[in-house]
Amino acid sequence: MKLQPLTAAVAVVCCVGASPVLATNGYMSHAYSPTAAGMAGAGEAALPQDSLSVVGNPAGLTRVGRRADAGLAWFRPLREYDGLTPDPMTGALAPIGGPPDGRATVESENNDFLVPGLGYVHPIDAVSAVGVALFGNGGMNSDYRSRDTLFNVGTFGGNNTLANPPSYQPPDPRAGMQVPGTSRIGGGDAGVNLEQLGISFGYARDLASNVSIGASFLLGYQTIEIKGVGAFQGFTQTFTQSMIQSGTMSAISPDSLSDNGKDSAWGYGFQVGGLWDVTSQLTLGLSYRTKIFMDKFDKYSDLFAEGGGFDIPAVGSIGAAFRATPDLTFALDVQQIWYGDVDAVANGNELATRCDLGAAFGMPSAPGATYDSRYCLGGSKGAGFGWDDMTVIKFGVQYDVNDQLTLRAGYSHGNNPIDGTQVAFNTLAPAVIEDHWTLGGTYRLRDDFELTFWGMYAPEGSAKGPGAFTGTQAPEIKMTQYELGVNFAWLFN
Repeated sequence: MKLQPLTAAVAVVCCVGASPVLATNGYMSHAYSPTAAGMAGAGEAALPQDSLSVVGNPAGLTRVGRRADAGLAWFRPLREYDGLTPDPMTGALAPIGGPPDGRATVESENNDFLVPGLGYVHPIDAVSAVGVALFGNGGMNSDYRSRDTLFNVGTFGGNNTLANPPSYQPPDPRAGMQVPGTSRIGGGDAGVNLEQLGISFGYARDLASNVSIGASFLLGYQTIEIKGVGAFQGFTQTFTQSMIQSGTMSAISPDSLSDNGKDSAWGYGFQVGGLWDVTSQLTLGLSYRTKIFMDKFDKYSDLFAEGGGFDIPAVGSIGAAFRATPDLTFALDVQQIWYGDVDAVANGNELATRCDLGAAFGMPSAPGATYDSRYCLGGSKGAGFGWDDMTVIKFGVQYDVNDQLTLRAGYSHGNNPIDGTQVAFNTLAPAVIEDHWTLGGTYRLRDDFELTFWGMYAPEGSAKGPGAFTGTQAPEIKMTQYELGVNFAWLFN
């Protein structure tokens, strides 16, 4: 067996630069396989047709032949919020800065992205194969400019020169007594840019003519940048613990909360899968990917739970492909994403009620408020985005028009992971999409070359409601998405 093509593919995957900003099912892509992308992700569990199908189910490697795939997608997520107006005179920590001209919404910048995909499969013999694929997830790259908010204070009040909190500045008689030793952190522009890259190294084997199994080792790399949340320094473990230790005479500003540029982390995980041809018409598939265990984000250890922990959640899928006729195939997948097992994503925002510094000194800010450092930012139960687990149902249809052209369509639906009470922090990451509609197809230009294409539309999703730091008001976060993609495949069989 010659491994030069596989070695070259690994080198390309490891060296390519990418900025994945997919944010559909939470922040997981609606599909990683180009063919499945035209069916809203259906078929990744039980209908492998390209090299990136290893991401959905590694057992499919023996069923796609020797091939290489290289694709590119244009992704356009439109994000906005209906904002509140913070009080610039009192420094009240209203979480979402309202627009300066009375408009209903503030819109995020950065709306157009290019997302690559690469994969290669190499059969070892008649019953086994290896493959490698690059895939990505991302967190919307939101960017809310302070110029679009009232008095330029910013989405979270980072430019408020009079507030104490949200920003601690040199003594200003209009703001009252400053806390010694503290300093202003961050500015008014707010946003998050989460980029996750995974490389799946897979192996599959046919146990029988109708049964295949596979496994993958996953190497993960992620970067993150957070802006504009310095206003929350008074709710960090670092700040509150230093205040308590000093008896309120001085405090330490957290260095790893906001506006620290990009931080990166590496990690690893595993995946297993199986395929079973029950009959010549029906195939069942099953796959489970473990949590990808990532190193911590040191630059944001004062923000994320567990001192900067940010693992990639586990994903499980079960699916079926039914060939109603030789030309017509239906696919159904049910996918589960366990966001609830990642504290930085799943923890609810209880800062106001359980990280109340006043309560630590016997003067709670509100009836029932308490202080427990674990619930402060950076603590083991510190505020995250409050996401729930997601269950996504995907349905797709594929029709072979002729030997050259195949057409596809699909629809998927998943539960919105964001509750209305968690709107405040999720302004940064409004992953509220529930539905995806897709069209796609494949055109074989030559016996050894084919072109796959797809389009995706995700109608507006939203979350609204009073909650942490919003008082009785009910701000609303919204997102709409569009995607167009193309994939080139070289067939070596």
